Parts: sequence; structure tokens; C-alpha cells
Amino acid sequence: MSNAIPTTSLAIIGAGLAGTSMAYFANRQGIATTLIDKSRGTGGRAGSKRLEQGSVELGASIISFHDPDLMELRDTLLNANVLASWQSGHVGVPRMSAISRYLAGDTPLITQQRVQHLERRGDHWLLRDDKYQPIIKAQALVIATPATQAAMLLATVPNTPNLLLNANQSSAATQPQWSMWLRTEKSDQAPLQLVPNEVLQTLIKDSDKPQRMQSELDTWVIQSTTTWGQQHIDDDKTQVQKDMIHAFETATGLTAVEQGTPHRWLLGRQAVVTSNKPFLYDPALKLIVIGDWLCQGDGEGAVLSAKFAADKVLSSISFL
Repeated sequence: MSNAIPTTSLAIIGAGLAGTSMAYFANRQGIATTLIDKSRGTGGRAGSKRLEQGSVELGASIISFHDPDLMELRDTLLNANVLASWQSGHVGVPRMSAISRYLAGDTPLITQQRVQHLERRGDHWLLRDDKYQPIIKAQALVIATPATQAAMLLATVPNTPNLLLNANQSSAATQPQWSMWLRTEKSDQAPLQLVPNEVLQTLIKDSDKPQRMQSELDTWVIQSTTTWGQQHIDDDKTQVQKDMIHAFETATGLTAVEQGTPHRWLLGRQAVVTSNKPFLYDPALKLIVIGDWLCQGDGEGAVLSAKFAADKVLSSISFL
């Protein structure tokens, strides 16, 4: 049995919207690329949670795709039937995770692998896991994770003070959020609502989205305010569930007849984008950092960050 460490031209840590978008643009340039993610698949906060009946999106529930720089990609996704217009933006079909799966394409994907340590060895990067075992070698590296995780990775790399400072500053503006799904009787309530409520921020009628499974009930995703999320970040999930359902029923007049367990997004939302650059780059190390926290703080920003980095940086990197 061979113990050889896998190699690639470009390794991307994080298979959310930013990471899979970078893989898409790198593949178009003919660059051998590998994605690595700590979860079981792609999507990150724009992933989908499967239920016994259908699925829901507990994180990013809608992406605008209105920026002129994304028109070509938007049209490609629409023509591939993995994106559809909904409300003021777009959603993945038949579920949000279809977007990241399409963007990843045939890119090799290493899942359930948490990168803990980065080493620059001569002309390549060596990525190690939490047991200090090697995962992969790469000529160039992209960090496509939330700011807090990016800062933890960059802290293992000497001589990257500017990149680390940017990540640390953005980490301070990353806020937690609770999210959960529930079902109610059918109603004519607006499918996307901002709630004037100290507990809840957004109500999304998930079953109203295109190509979602239909039933006799409406499926909702409710998301807390980041302020309430911060105040109750360590609360028992049973109590969080009760508080969020009560806030939903008070705001809508509807009654929850089914509900799921709340999901805690520790790195839920980027309150403020502190960087004046949509991506970070160290040419000497062949190291790129991308993410929504560098550009707009939302799903569209994650894709834009990857596109700007790919357009301005990838073609300048010499791959052996």
C-alpha cells in the first residue's frame, strides 16, 4: 500500500460558495484543483438539510446574483437548471446545495477532513489535519472559510501579519445566529419577511421556493437576530426552540404543528465588512484568502470574492 501524499496544483480549504466558486473558475483555466472540507459535502452555510419529507435551508436562504460581474455565471446556472428566480433574488433548485455541487463539478473533494496546520515547504504547501497527519500537497493554496477559521489557519503560517490582521478584524464582526424549521397550516402569509422582533430577524416560507416538495403544510425557516443569538448562544436547544416558536407565533398568528431542532451558527453572519479588498493575496507564498467576510458579507459576496481573486490572481501564478 502506498503512503504517498496526494498532490494537486491548487488546494482549496472550504467547499462553501466561495470555495466551490473558486474551483469552478480554476477549472475553467485548466488548473488541477482539490477541495477540502470538514463537513460531509459542499455548500457550507448555503447547504441544505434533508428532512424525512423534503429539505430546508437553515443558512443562506436566498442569493441575489444581481452584480454585473456575475451575470455570465448566473445565466450559466439558470440554463443548467440549478438556479431559479425567487422573490428579490435567486435560490438553488431543487435545493440550495445544488449551486455548490454544480460549481464543484468533477473537482476532487476531500470531505470530513479538518485542516489544522499549514506549512510552506519550498515550492509547495503541506496541509495537515488535527492529528498532524498530512492531507495533501499543493503548489498554491486558497483559504475559503469564515474569518475566524481563516485566522486560526493563518496563525500557523509565519510572515503573514497583514493577512492575519485582516482575518482577526473580520472575526470580531462575525456574529452567531440560531436557525430552525417548522411547519404550519397553509396560509397566504408573505414568503419572505423581516420581523420587528427582538428574537427573530427573518421568516422564510421554504416550501414556497421553486421545485420544493409540496404537502398540506407550509414549511418555514426562522432565523434569530444576531443580538439575540449572541445573548443566548449557550442556551439549551429546547429552550431556544420554545422561545423562537413563541416569537414566530406572536409575529404571524400562525401555530407551529411540527418543528425541528434549532441549529446554532457560531459564525452565522458578517455584521460589517472591515476589509477594503475583496480577497487577500500573498504572491510569494502563493496564498489566496477569499470569503463573504471580505466582500459584502453575503452569499453573492462569497461568489464575487472568488471571481475577483480568480480573474486577478490565478493567471499570474506559475504552476509547474
